[in-house]
Amino acid sequence: MAALAVGLAVFYYFTGSTATLPLTVVPHLEDVPLTVEQVALGAVSLPVQVSGFVVSLTHDVAGPFTQPLAASLFLLLLAFALAGWLAVASTLPRAGFVAGMVPVIFLLMSLNLDAVGVFEAGQRYFLYLALAVLVGGAFGLHAFAERLRLGWRWLIFGSLVAGLSALLFVGSDLPPTETVLQLSAYATTGGAVMVALLVLWVGFENIRALLWFNTQAEQPASRFGVVPFVLASGLYLGALFWLVWNNGRLELFPGVQLDPLVLLLPAVVTAGLGLRLRAPSYTDWVPYTRATQLYPLLLMAAAGALGYAFATANTPLLRAARDFTSQALLFLGGAFLAYVLLNFGPLIRKRLRVYKVVFEPRRLPFYPVYILAVGGLIMVQVRNNRPLTDQVAAGEYNHLGDLTRQQSEADPSNLSLALLAERYYAEAGDVLYRGDLHAQMGRAALYRFRQQRQNEINALRRALLRGPNEKISLRLAALFNDPADLFEGLEVLRLGLKAEPRSAALAGDLAQLFTRTSLTDSVAFYLDKTEQLAPGSYASRTNQLGFLLSQNLLEEARKLSIDTKVPVDEPGLASNYTLLQLQTPASSKVPDGPPTSISLLDDASFAQLYHLVLFNVAKRKNQLTPALLGRLSTLANEPANANYYEQLLFLQALARHARGEEQSARQLLAPLAAGTSASAAYYQQLLGLWQLQQGQYATAANQLAFAATHGATSALQARVYALALSGRADSALAVAGRLVASSDSVQRQQGQQVQQQLAAGSIVPVKNTAGRVGNNWLAQAQQAEQQNKPVEATKNYQRIVREAPFNEDAVLAAASFYTRRRNYQAAYEAVRAGLDENPRSLPLLRSYALAAADAGLSDYATEALAQLRQQLPPDAYATLATEYAARQAARAAAAASFSGAPTPSPLQ
Repeated sequence: MAALAVGLAVFYYFTGSTATLPLTVVPHLEDVPLTVEQVALGAVSLPVQVSGFVVSLTHDVAGPFTQPLAASLFLLLLAFALAGWLAVASTLPRAGFVAGMVPVIFLLMSLNLDAVGVFEAGQRYFLYLALAVLVGGAFGLHAFAERLRLGWRWLIFGSLVAGLSALLFVGSDLPPTETVLQLSAYATTGGAVMVALLVLWVGFENIRALLWFNTQAEQPASRFGVVPFVLASGLYLGALFWLVWNNGRLELFPGVQLDPLVLLLPAVVTAGLGLRLRAPSYTDWVPYTRATQLYPLLLMAAAGALGYAFATANTPLLRAARDFTSQALLFLGGAFLAYVLLNFGPLIRKRLRVYKVVFEPRRLPFYPVYILAVGGLIMVQVRNNRPLTDQVAAGEYNHLGDLTRQQSEADPSNLSLALLAERYYAEAGDVLYRGDLHAQMGRAALYRFRQQRQNEINALRRALLRGPNEKISLRLAALFNDPADLFEGLEVLRLGLKAEPRSAALAGDLAQLFTRTSLTDSVAFYLDKTEQLAPGSYASRTNQLGFLLSQNLLEEARKLSIDTKVPVDEPGLASNYTLLQLQTPASSKVPDGPPTSISLLDDASFAQLYHLVLFNVAKRKNQLTPALLGRLSTLANEPANANYYEQLLFLQALARHARGEEQSARQLLAPLAAGTSASAAYYQQLLGLWQLQQGQYATAANQLAFAATHGATSALQARVYALALSGRADSALAVAGRLVASSDSVQRQQGQQVQQQLAAGSIVPVKNTAGRVGNNWLAQAQQAEQQNKPVEATKNYQRIVREAPFNEDAVLAAASFYTRRRNYQAAYEAVRAGLDENPRSLPLLRSYALAAADAGLSDYATEALAQLRQQLPPDAYATLATEYAARQAARAAAAASFSGAPTPSPLQ
């Protein structure tokens, strides 16, 4: 268990900061124009343009997050150590037993067990119960059960501790997770004391290990003398002295600092392995067999406390542990060196195996030297105004602040919890330990949740005033995202990079900040620096490719992306790579979209999916499967994806249009095209281009005019073509003249171009209309008619009316078919559907009036006849009126015949 606890502490040493204050990448999107399709109008082609999104990545820091799992492990180790300590201590002699109960009583009092509300609030009944059960039980076994075996003592105290723990959790007013966090917070002081006791016990063990290394060889000739031992010890103590003198900082290599807690690990191992040789120094109070059990229990509890401090990145606790460890190793190690040289210098010189008898001195006793060293350590603490106690208290307030902030976020309306959390952080960071970065980050998180941006900035600035820190610089720079904050962001990142020159995240964010300026050289410099510091990293590769795409340096981007392998978990890079392939004539295989398990999109995963759909629309329509369309619909209906709803709906419309499902595409686009905003104008223009593509020239002209009035300036050029193709050349010339007279140079160029095309007569309808939606169904229906297959023909005509009502010729053919089969209602519905798509079509208006007469719906034909009277020549309208009257009369005669027929008697 002790080894497991140490391993857990080592694990959190490397992972704790990342879990508590995770460094996250924040994707940003920049629009770039793309062409996914060309609408062919004879010799003229109109591009269908969409927005592509270049993804760039910056960094932000989330948290600090609480660590319930680490807290649970800490309490579990503490409970196990407590039960074992009581079991072993109850077997010790009276002096040892009394001394062993002191840390137990202190620990139980420091846990503040009654705060969870098992008994009456404000009373300490649970503490009294725990003291009576545990300390009283230990005294009872010590006094009256001296012969009870140790295994039974373990079982008894394990059961007692488990029972008290169960009572504590069952009776707590808080949820189990919050109970664990609160208990682990109040265990901070007790855990710090256990760490201090462990450090004091092993403080000289590294010097002892050097002594063993110098004198352990079997042959005297293979052992070292005094000089190597003194030099090695002097180097070790000199490094510690410089570490203490330099306020806890000693750079061994560029970017590598000496951590005194790393030196604690070999000391702990040496102490455990050397307990037998150290026995002469403690067997008067504790037997060796019991020491071998007490030491692992102390190590277990101390490692649990230290591991929890690592897991929560608790700045003051870690600073206290590092400062105390470095000072203790220095004072105790120096005293032990002097003790060894005074007692055993001549024996070392003779190359004897001194390590075996180092605790059996002949001149200077061990404990006077040890007490002097501890006294020196205490004097240093007093001289420095006892910072350790303040740091430990600040660490406890940090834990309580994190817990209270978490509770306030779960209940935003309870402002008192937020104020209490702020008070905890203020006490920790402004009063007890001003270098408490954890407290300032907690405060910033509290303000961020409450959307108090300026307070968050102030908290982070205060933290930077007390010392540079990469994560704080990144978090502060992330707040300066407005154009007016450019110089503040540059200052923060430059100072941060100066203090942390090996930070790839700071260099990368500085490069992205320079993209807001015209200083492209600075962007390239910091992008290269980022790649040097973190070769092949996700952010570096994504930003490099994104920068080249945003500058339209496509050849350079293609060279950079050669042999690029895009991991599944790098959506920003996948998005930029797919965007590059969209702009590459001979495209290679593009990455798949986001994993199907992802239901919540961020900017990067959305852009990846967006570009994948555009790539399929432009270059591989066979990949626009129903599964992909279903996924787009599912993502759009997810409330958490509300920010991407419009684009996801647009992608569905675009994909269905590419699949030939034109009517469904238009129905999806319709709600987006409603309104007068700039985005609505774009969708209105797109709908007009689709109508042009399907030969709805008159309808497209009106739709494009509608889009132009709402701000789609490029719609005017398309409208000229629509007017010319619908036979309204004069109107087309008028619109072209407006373009030429425009103040915009692009529009003037477009106007001149269409004037030349109109003059040359090159704007003519497309002759090959086989690709229009509905023509293939019309051909199949006509073939079925010729083969006398009315059922198959009916199915195809129904599909035309349902899925291609904009195809005027097909709809007229369907109406004629239904009329021949005397299904006048179906004929009327077919023409009405066609008229909804082409309201200015004279053939459809004429067919609508006649179908209404056939169906007995003459009232509905009034408006159509009025329009036809205005637009048809008199003789053509007279012919129509005659036919309309004939059909109306035939309908009336059929109705009269039906109503005049004899009704059979029900009795017959």
